[in-house]
Amino acid sequence: MALLNYIDRYLDIMLSYPFVIRVAMIFILINVFAALIFFATLYFTVRNRKKLEKEIKTVYPEQRKFFSEILSSASFIPDFEIHNQFVEKFGKLNNRSYIPAITSLQDLVKENPDLIKAKNYRAVIDGLKIDRHLEKRLDFSSTRERLRTFQTLSILDLTISDSKILPHTYSRNISLKKESRNSYVGISSHDPFKFFEHTDNNINYWDQINLIKQLEIHHKNHLPNFSKWIKYSKNISQQTFIIKAVAYFKQRSSIPALIELLDTSDHTVRKEVISALGTMQVEQIEDRLISIYHDQPQACQDAIVEALYTINSGNCLEFLKEAYTFSSNMESKKLIAEVIYRYNEAGKHFIETLSQQEDGFEKLILEHVKNPLIPSRLSLVSRKTAKDYATNNLDNLSFSI
Repeated sequence: MALLNYIDRYLDIMLSYPFVIRVAMIFILINVFAALIFFATLYFTVRNRKKLEKEIKTVYPEQRKFFSEILSSASFIPDFEIHNQFVEKFGKLNNRSYIPAITSLQDLVKENPDLIKAKNYRAVIDGLKIDRHLEKRLDFSSTRERLRTFQTLSILDLTISDSKILPHTYSRNISLKKESRNSYVGISSHDPFKFFEHTDNNINYWDQINLIKQLEIHHKNHLPNFSKWIKYSKNISQQTFIIKAVAYFKQRSSIPALIELLDTSDHTVRKEVISALGTMQVEQIEDRLISIYHDQPQACQDAIVEALYTINSGNCLEFLKEAYTFSSNMESKKLIAEVIYRYNEAGKHFIETLSQQEDGFEKLILEHVKNPLIPSRLSLVSRKTAKDYATNNLDNLSFSI
């Protein structure tokens, strides 16, 4: 009652003031209440966060040990039994308790991806309903949490319904759209390669690494034929990624599509095609590469030289000598000299003889080429040997993005 009298008296005082002052006092009151609410919310948020972090820090080692013992067990444990054991040790599953549980399981899988193949791995997922919880997080979380959820689904090798992913693949948030489309390749249960059909897939370097990882983990043994996307992709960044993927997975059925792209007008794509053909050591393309060499920009010329080195048929030494002689770019001249020196014994002898005749900067280049202590990018390249050619074995290749 006293409070009501106080409010009534306050209103009477306010009404006695001019209109402008009354409006100002109302705004002051509103701001005071808003500030109080803000600081109260901030206080409880920080307190809850610290409490959660403390709980996670306490329970994380125990849950990690719990999952490690189950996944390393040689005997099968039913999913309901895993659920009962978890509830008995750590309490009822809820949004709060899922955080340390999923984090500990995710860290174990990161350290040892083979745990995904463990006898009880699927029972852990089903027993604790981890996939269902992650699906819900995609619907009722912040953008940041959704990004993390996509990453978690990929790490844990879980597939979810396309209807849960699709809304995010058209998000206005660029980061969420890219992460969801990249993750779609790994976690879609229906059509994981759907978004290669789109024209707005800008794939940067880190996206390439993520996508290759998804393909490696989830689809290595049942990849689609990449030829259609090599030919018809309108987005240059996606096209170059597909070309790299062909080389990485040694998809020889796509070689004809790569050869067709040697005539493309985009030199960025052409460079990737040349590198891919070299990486897959396609010997029959050597003459074509030599014939187009002088019409190419510098980046493509360097790619051709590296491709000839990688293929290593032994038939291109005279061309390489000519390319070295007429090259005016010192970086390219050094690359060609390295290729000649490592190409075969005749090439090594040519560089040894040339280094005795040259002087000045060109002599310095040749001395660098001969010095085994100076690192060369060619040392990472996998090449055919004479035995490979004799047995026509083209499977032992390597490629890294």
